[in-house]
Amino acid sequence: MDFRKNRLSFLVLLNLCIVLIVLNSYPLLFRPHFPFSLNLRELSSFLTESTPPEAAEAESDVLRFEESFDKSSTVQDVLLKYNFTPQEAQRLIDETRSVYNLNRVMAGNQFLIEFEDKEFRSLRYEISDEEFLTVRSENGSYVAEKGSYKFDTVVEEFYGRIERSLWNTLVSQGEDHRLVINLIDILRWDVPFTAIQPGDSFKLIVEKKYREGNFVKYGRIHAVEFRRGEKSYYAFLFEDPKTHKDFYYDENGNSVRKAFLKVPFHFNPRVTSRFSFSRYHPILHARRPHLGIDFGAPIGTPVLASASGTVVSAGWSGGFGRLVRIRHAGGVTTSYAHLSSIKVRVGQSVAQSDVIGRVGSTGLSTGPHLDYRVQDGRGRFVNPLVELKSLPAEAPLKTEYAEVFRRIRDRLTFRLAAIPEQQRFLNRVASAG
Repeated sequence: MDFRKNRLSFLVLLNLCIVLIVLNSYPLLFRPHFPFSLNLRELSSFLTESTPPEAAEAESDVLRFEESFDKSSTVQDVLLKYNFTPQEAQRLIDETRSVYNLNRVMAGNQFLIEFEDKEFRSLRYEISDEEFLTVRSENGSYVAEKGSYKFDTVVEEFYGRIERSLWNTLVSQGEDHRLVINLIDILRWDVPFTAIQPGDSFKLIVEKKYREGNFVKYGRIHAVEFRRGEKSYYAFLFEDPKTHKDFYYDENGNSVRKAFLKVPFHFNPRVTSRFSFSRYHPILHARRPHLGIDFGAPIGTPVLASASGTVVSAGWSGGFGRLVRIRHAGGVTTSYAHLSSIKVRVGQSVAQSDVIGRVGSTGLSTGPHLDYRVQDGRGRFVNPLVELKSLPAEAPLKTEYAEVFRRIRDRLTFRLAAIPEQQRFLNRVASAG
């Protein structure tokens, strides 16, 4: 009998201890800084269930969720997911539109949404790697403001010797494709990047921007020397003292930017068919003129306007498939055929390097490529790889800035020369001055 009584007492005591442990742990469920892994059912329960007495006596509880927009999601989708009504979601968008249109969110951009005591407190959206938007609930209204991220800028100097390609050389030094594109954008008029050889080299002085210790983006390239065989190509950054716009000039003060791009791409693609007055057509099986250059490139590759101008046609054009034609200064016209998609409209003004479409294989085509053609001011088709070389560059450096540029050029030339031509993994951090 005593054994049974003692056993019963032990079980009662054990159950009491379990209850006390559970009750003591319960408020922790409402502590600030919830994990971001709550699923929708848990989130809905948090936002709708009544607050227990223990939580009511605690400090304000904050719940934060950080995600990124996928390709198909909108702000409305996100707000509905976090228990907004459709009307309230639309009101938030409408009341903040004057600061930023949240209907234009970009896939991949991050957002952080916060709730305090189960009520919406704020939304932070990353507009770009430089700007963010903050939306707060204040006195029953939604208030928005833009902010700018603060960066720590470091200037790095490094040397690279090409073994396979410029891309591989930079990536092997821990850089990424954005620097490759930036470098090509500066020297694309003079350096044939598809013809560079093992042993070619470069020296580079470039800004790198960090936020909270993490690399975010590249800043300006201050100077570059690209050595191809026995010849060196230079580009020096110069900021116009009046307009504060950046320009690049060679060692003689001539603009490195020419009137027309050598090729309408961010890179030098392979030539699959050259300009000819008699070429065998692979589909029509007959000899006929091919008054342009065919560049092979994957479907979807961005096609660039080779110079500033006005779009005179954009649409389907028989065997050329989707075609864009642009009229430039001096009556020169460029054509871009077999596009998979068109990004411009008739009458639109475009600047050099604007994306006007994407590579495709529409019309009479045996595979993805761009048929690029140029007509001179009299309407005659000319060979782009020959005739565009003779067109003038942008205006050279203004005479009044010659002495200022000379001092900048000499200082940067000295720094380029001081970069050791050692193993490709050597980077040097320099002052930002």
